Amino acid sequence: MSGSSSSGSRRRRTGSSSRRYKPSELVPIQPRRRSRMGMAEISASIGVALVVVAIVVLVWVVSMRNINEQTTEVRDRAERMVTAQAVTLAEEVRHELLLVDQSLSLLQDAWNRDEEHFDLLAFQKLTPALTSVANDIFIADEKRVVRQDIMPQAIGQGIGGPYLNFPHGTLELLTKEGQQTRTGQLLIGDTGGTIETRRYLIYIVRPLAQPTKWLIGASFRTEELTKMYGQIAIGINGVVALMDSQRGTLQAIAGPASRRPRVDLSQSDMLAAFKTKVVGTWTGPTAMDNVTRIHGFAKVTGREMYVTVAIAQSEAMAAADTIASGAWWVALTASVVVVSVGGLILWEIFNLRANRRRQRAFTRAQSDLGSLQAEIAMIRARSAIAIRRMGALLRIAPDGLALVDADLRLVAWNERFAAESGVAADAMREALPIDEMFRQQAHAGLIGVFGSEASEAIEAEIARRVAILRAEPAGAVLPQLDRNGRSCALYVDVVPDGGGLILLLGETETDI
Repeated sequence: MSGSSSSGSRRRRTGSSSRRYKPSELVPIQPRRRSRMGMAEISASIGVALVVVAIVVLVWVVSMRNINEQTTEVRDRAERMVTAQAVTLAEEVRHELLLVDQSLSLLQDAWNRDEEHFDLLAFQKLTPALTSVANDIFIADEKRVVRQDIMPQAIGQGIGGPYLNFPHGTLELLTKEGQQTRTGQLLIGDTGGTIETRRYLIYIVRPLAQPTKWLIGASFRTEELTKMYGQIAIGINGVVALMDSQRGTLQAIAGPASRRPRVDLSQSDMLAAFKTKVVGTWTGPTAMDNVTRIHGFAKVTGREMYVTVAIAQSEAMAAADTIASGAWWVALTASVVVVSVGGLILWEIFNLRANRRRQRAFTRAQSDLGSLQAEIAMIRARSAIAIRRMGALLRIAPDGLALVDADLRLVAWNERFAAESGVAADAMREALPIDEMFRQQAHAGLIGVFGSEASEAIEAEIARRVAILRAEPAGAVLPQLDRNGRSCALYVDVVPDGGGLILLLGETETDI
């Protein structure tokens, strides 16, 4: 008994020493601090923002400059073209009017020399140049009644009377050479390869010496407007026109605007702009149809007449508008790319400090992990050594000893414990629950005496014993019998969450 007591005391000291180990505790995680930008990051961000703004401004300045240069170049080219054509047409009209004046002067001299034998029909064959630009050559008295005319039906009528039923002042279709195709027709839609033109009656007259107040005159029509319109490229909505600047009236017009033109131009901005210069350009609404065009104009020398050649602004600037649209989209795309790249750089700068802190934390974590891994390896090595030592101690111990884990399962035991615990040899295994061990001891009759309701009593006793171990894990004594029927006890010393030791004590006087 004394040996058992000393052995028990020794086991108690061993069990009590296990309480020095503390259970593991959770380490609180520090909340993540917000990243604050330092002066270096702020300076870099400001620099990047300034560079991005400068690049975007430069892109738009260069793009707008190119757009303006292209627009100016296209406009200048269009203005030079229409101005040159207007000057050319004005010179042609001047020559035609000069031809009419000279021809009338010759006829006037012939009348003054011999008015009795003057025959206008005979002179018609001698003045083919005059008849090429004049439909009517006449001599009228003081009452403006026609006395002679190259058209016999005009004799006896007032000046211009024969033209009441003629196409002057009505829409005509002419070829590019000025030849007439159809007259007096209603036009709807495209007119094909012909040119629409409208001419109004113009008379040039000179006084005769005798009789008093008699006149000789000729009508004037020009095909140069139609020829000019057909020869130059002024678009599908271009206009060529001849105007009387003194009375502010339209004399002739070629192009789509001739379908329903406005005749009275006296109050128009277009004619007012023309009167300020002899030759020039003007951009604005054409007085005849109110369509915005680029006008080149020139005054007919010696006459109160202006010629204009105009091209629709939308057609003239189509190429420049296309270039401008492409340049605008290129500038916009470049700006978006630059801003996106700048935004990514700013984002990287903003997160630079946080990335550095995370990198340092990661480096520390790697170092700590290495230390922990080394410590774990050391602990495992020590544990292996301890297990080998514990196995050696179990083998040489004179008492029955067994080890249990934190869940009260067998981990290791010696032969004496296996022999005297009352557990069958084939049932003794690692990870055997201690309640199962108690159950086998009860069935072997080593724990108490049970009646007819042995099963319920056994389970109650097992539950009581397990409860004692969990309530009083250090130094719990559980009486029982050994395999020889002698009284003994199990001394159990369990460390919370750390396993424990079972010592089989023999020959005790404790009641079972």
